[in-house]
Amino acid sequence: MGPPYHLEIWHIAVICLLMLPAFFIANYLLVKKMVQERRIREDRVERFVAASVSRDMSPENRSRKRPRRRL
Repeated sequence: MGPPYHLEIWHIAVICLLMLPAFFIANYLLVKKMVQERRIREDRVERFVAASVSRDMSPENRSRKRPRRRL
């Protein structure tokens, strides 16, 4: 006689079908987290670039004359 944990094909198919929603939920949560982290990273880069440009284009920096290089 076979071992007591013997599974038929339809048992395996039912288990897989029952686990499918859990896989979709986990995938959805993972993708949602990755998208959120990417947005945060892109926002941080945008803020850094905007601060850098505003610092370079500010009137006090633009009006200041730079000394000439002498050869």
